[in-house]
Amino acid sequence: MTEKCNILLIGSGGVGTIASYALEYAGKSAVTSVLRSDYSRVVERGFSINSCDYGQIAAFRPSHVVNSVEESKKYGPFDFAIIATKCVPEVASMIDVIAPAVTANTAIVLVQNGIGIEAEAKARFPNNVVLSGVSMIGSANQNGHIEHECKDAIKIGFFENENYDRAHLEKVCTRFVDLYSNDRNDCEFDENVKFSRWRKLVYNACLNSVCALTGVDVGRLELFGGVDTIIREAMREVIAIAKSDGVELSEDVIDFMIRSDDPVYYSPSMLVDIRKGNLLEIEVINGNPVRIAQEKGIPAPYLTLIYELLKIIQRRTMEQKGMITVPTERPVPK
Repeated sequence: MTEKCNILLIGSGGVGTIASYALEYAGKSAVTSVLRSDYSRVVERGFSINSCDYGQIAAFRPSHVVNSVEESKKYGPFDFAIIATKCVPEVASMIDVIAPAVTANTAIVLVQNGIGIEAEAKARFPNNVVLSGVSMIGSANQNGHIEHECKDAIKIGFFENENYDRAHLEKVCTRFVDLYSNDRNDCEFDENVKFSRWRKLVYNACLNSVCALTGVDVGRLELFGGVDTIIREAMREVIAIAKSDGVELSEDVIDFMIRSDDPVYYSPSMLVDIRKGNLLEIEVINGNPVRIAQEKGIPAPYLTLIYELLKIIQRRTMEQKGMITVPTERPVPK
């Protein structure tokens, strides 16, 4: 029997849990999942999953379940380390978190939203291959139960690395695609990571973000008039900023993204995070494109307003979590 590939996975939310299930289902990998809040439940009962791809799974456990990266090392060394957490660089470095388990031969797979997310990994591990995972899945974790509503479609590509030629980077990438692919999902090699990340941003910086701000799902946002008055204009701004960054996106992407959740009253990840009182991925989804727009001189009034409003919500959540303290007496400018 062929020895299985060892994979470390950080972030068993809706995306990460389905990723670990897909890898185990394909039968070529042994996944070690690092869990925090769900650790005791999963050790005892496993994840319960209701999946549009895999059906009903009463109790899923990856090959190994641990509650720290340090503990995970006994199941290494790892060929791949997947980060499927929210990307909130202003609060925590996930590269610091996985660092103890990264060896010279570990490829780092960033299954995260946003643009510019690879910089820290490349700076910290310049001799490790860093892969990009752009997922269009619809999946959420509620206390160890996974509701997987939209097909697992993921594109895997590589971030450029001056220490390796393209052939080596592509070899590592296609190996991961082979490990992840099975008869139920849609996993493919991504030849243009930058294009794919800007394309997904058309959805995330607009629909995902505005649903979080308004507290309504995608279907209600459209029914209540927000798509034509806000979303389309914001999406056009993303397309313009992407063009200034060397990526040409067709106007067709606007209607594709607006219709991508049909016919479900789908609650995007940011809205789910708002409801759960979680921090949001605003810097990599909203902040980075706004900063690029400012640098390139591209008008982005809708995206800028969305970003500034989300920053207020982020600070509110940080206060609620005790991460920042608001003065007892309100400071008043003199």
